[in-house]
Amino acid sequence: MKTNILISSLAIIAVAGVLSSCAKGEDGPPPEPQTYLSIMHLAPTASSVDVYFDEKKVSNTPFVPGNVTARYNPVDKGIYSIRFKKASTDSLVADVGQEKYDSLTYNTILLYNLITDGPVRAIRIKDDYTEVASNLNKPYYRFFHTSPNTGPVDLYIDTIKIQSDRVHADNAANVNLNKFVSTLLDVHKIEVREAGTSTVLASLDNVLLQGGHAYTFYLLGLTGGTGDKELKLGILDASR
Repeated sequence: MKTNILISSLAIIAVAGVLSSCAKGEDGPPPEPQTYLSIMHLAPTASSVDVYFDEKKVSNTPFVPGNVTARYNPVDKGIYSIRFKKASTDSLVADVGQEKYDSLTYNTILLYNLITDGPVRAIRIKDDYTEVASNLNKPYYRFFHTSPNTGPVDLYIDTIKIQSDRVHADNAANVNLNKFVSTLLDVHKIEVREAGTSTVLASLDNVLLQGGHAYTFYLLGLTGGTGDKELKLGILDASR
């Protein structure tokens, strides 16, 4: 049974269960291998968006800024452009050009503001879990800085600085920053500090980092922002 539907984080777990039950009850050939996508809408001043594969709408609800998919969505493999249009309109916000999406591969599509109140960009990140799968005794992490009006930052686990001088959207140009890096097991405090200082900009307390898991930490929102645009630190535990 094929599907091209991308489901928001609030709905995906329930729908995944329905698809699983449906597949178990069907006779006939097994489903074709699919590719897997995760979408992170981290452009704080952008509109909510609908998702298109070429000209076909595939999202069932708009993605609002700050929304990320809770886990990967299986979609048909193929060559297509992933496009984001302002919700309920035909106005293009951003797109990933024609790309090949192979079966049994994992991809993250990241939306971010180029500058505050400026253009939105979308990039495709090819997620590589080879090292994670080879060492299930360690947790792994990566970090995205997507706050367009926030300067360079340092990333800390407890009192240990693990990354220095990360700047807005630097992983768009430096693909090495999209790789997962091993870190320490246990329950930790994760902090983003103003680079070279002890000033904490955002943090997460009591974060359990488990062996064999791959975590994406991401700084989102705006310095001085309130409500949905408040500067904060998010975490996504990859579920494959």
